Amino acid sequence: MTVLLAENKQNSERFKMTLGESTVVIRNGRELRDHLETHPAEMLVVIGPEFTLDAATQVVEYYRATRPSLGFILIRSRLEVGVMAQAMQSGVREVVSTDDASALLAAKNRSISLSERMVDTSVYQGTVTKGKMVLVFSAKGGCGKTTVATNVAEALGANGDKSVCIVDFDLQFGDIAVALQIEPTKTISNAIRMGENLDLSGVRSLVVQYRPNLYALLAPVDPSDIEFITAELAEKVLAGLQQTFDYVVVDSPPAFTETILKAFDLADEYLLVSTLDMPSLKNLKVTLGTLDALGMPRSKWNIIVNRSTAKTGLSTQDVQDAIGMPIAATVPASQIVPTMINQGRTVVSGKPKHAVGKAMFNIARMIDKKMSTSKVALAEPIDHRFGLFSRAGKGSR
Repeated sequence: MTVLLAENKQNSERFKMTLGESTVVIRNGRELRDHLETHPAEMLVVIGPEFTLDAATQVVEYYRATRPSLGFILIRSRLEVGVMAQAMQSGVREVVSTDDASALLAAKNRSISLSERMVDTSVYQGTVTKGKMVLVFSAKGGCGKTTVATNVAEALGANGDKSVCIVDFDLQFGDIAVALQIEPTKTISNAIRMGENLDLSGVRSLVVQYRPNLYALLAPVDPSDIEFITAELAEKVLAGLQQTFDYVVVDSPPAFTETILKAFDLADEYLLVSTLDMPSLKNLKVTLGTLDALGMPRSKWNIIVNRSTAKTGLSTQDVQDAIGMPIAATVPASQIVPTMINQGRTVVSGKPKHAVGKAMFNIARMIDKKMSTSKVALAEPIDHRFGLFSRAGKGSR
């Protein structure tokens, strides 16, 4: 089957007539990512002229390493030597003109034939296994994101049959190394030197082992490294970790940074943490409004109320009434949490039968169940800065 990425309705109808009625039309980058994840047998993506050259080459380069049998054809309003050269260097198989239907059809047939030969000769043995990503987020500090992230990560791997990596993306004030008492011999800063040469083996070299099946990617030790950790680098790292581990749990800063927006794009589930106080509740509402504005699927939202038994004058029902949606899980308040942190352990490992430990296991079971039964939810189109592609702007080719 052929996939056509075309935001313009008139273009999509015209190109679909050439490519065939079975062609699947996709409107934006996130829908394309979701579609390709759930359809590993796809062999061809045709990118319409309304998307910029840089945006098109970005996605081609992303899939070149993980799905080499997936072909890409680029449609351009004008055929220019420089454009064609850049496209070919990124891995685009052919560039055709918007007005040349016969060339588009011939390019489609050639590309599919090549993909079929690659599969038959075992150059590509199916799609790379993609682990599930869980993002733990709160727009207010002090809500217990790191506690939730570390405990849920350990609970997901408790049976020993799943590999888990916890990622500290609070790049400036990350506490994973301290909470688990891990010596930061390696951090995400090591990826900076690899630059464009960062590949899957390079990503795997960044993590440190905490338990037999639990690993960690730690935040930088040197704050000056933060400016060099771009959203593009973050995407490479997270994509590589998803190819390596069954679960990737991301601990985030209390802010919508470009890096965290990339993590939101890639994540399968969001654990949105709040506590029973008005500042936290206000920031939770702001978070939900922002996610709505960015087109993040509500099916991924999971509201977690931490320290839910604290006597603050607010209840979990007050939280539900304020946000207009149910709470997915609660974690009781307990002195056991700082006690375990001071020992470099999670409650899940140190006191698994404690109420806090049981709550964390319940969250892990909820995630595991959703991952195994849920269908991919397609997001609405969002601002191009936060998607996989950029829209064509003035002067784009």
